[in-house]
Amino acid sequence: MEYVFVFGPVAVIVTRCEVPIGPETEAGARVELRRAEVVPGNRPGTEGLRVLSVTEGGIWRADLLTLVDPPTDEPRYHYHPEYHSGDVGERVFDPDLTADPPGWTMRKLGDFRALLVESGAADVADRVDYDEVAAALPAISAAIDACL
Repeated sequence: MEYVFVFGPVAVIVTRCEVPIGPETEAGARVELRRAEVVPGNRPGTEGLRVLSVTEGGIWRADLLTLVDPPTDEPRYHYHPEYHSGDVGERVFDPDLTADPPGWTMRKLGDFRALLVESGAADVADRVDYDEVAAALPAISAAIDACL
């Protein structure tokens, strides 16, 4: 399951994911911010839109995961505040994220401009329609809930 919300040069992608890590498997919702672009030669809109890969256009990611194999409810909630050379880097843990994963994530997305700037994407921050982001927040929240 995957949901994609595009706000000009930035896409918010919410997916249901399973991540094998050695003998264990984590599963839950992944929320990513990635760069998006209109493919040259196409008109703006869905037909000519390309969401860049994590390697090319990753900005920020939150992983709202629990350990499912072996079966437990052990939380593995973490985030990646910025990408370096196309990689997410180390996991960052936050007690507020662990206490309320969807709420924490929505608070971050609620200050979308600051999130872009803090994550090293200030170059696209002035090209986002923040009224569109605000209007889409309930749908993004529902997508997160559906993927958990």
